[in-house]
Amino acid sequence: MTFIVSGKLWRNSLIMQDKETGSLWSHVTGECLEGEYKGTQLKMIPMVQTSWAEWSADHPTTRVLKKSEEVKSSHYEKYFNDPDRNGLFQTVWLKDRLPGKSLIHGVVLGPHTLAVTDELLASGKPAETELGGVKVRVIRNDDGGVTATRKDTGEELLVRKAYWFAWSTYFPRTEVLD
Repeated sequence: MTFIVSGKLWRNSLIMQDKETGSLWSHVTGECLEGEYKGTQLKMIPMVQTSWAEWSADHPTTRVLKKSEEVKSSHYEKYFNDPDRNGLFQTVWLKDRLPGKSLIHGVVLGPHTLAVTDELLASGKPAETELGGVKVRVIRNDDGGVTATRKDTGEELLVRKAYWFAWSTYFPRTEVLD
């Protein structure tokens, strides 16, 4: 399937649309919300968000497409710099627990969820907790990515990077490590 930006929001998060059927998909949960595939769950795959300096050092043969004109600023610059602007819809995103634009790394284990702040992982030390009776370890990797592992089986758990205001609208009972 080919996914494009739909221009729609659900729970203050962008919604993807597949070109083939026009179905709408949550990028936070991977669930089809509306359309031919409603109720279908996408398989989540891990990703790393990194800087160009880190990427090019690790992958020196990477080729880059150069734009014909310089990008001078982001349309979202004011939004990102204003801590009080947390999505378009003012929702109850548990602001008593974390500021809305705290960057978190979310983990889902069955009905249990965990949010580990980016700040906590910046030290390079692992964060450990129990999630639904299972010991979980979360650590920042050398490449800048974040890995979560079940300590009992060694199974790697999917980690999703998000702003707290968006994550908490999907998972309001999340345990927070900050």
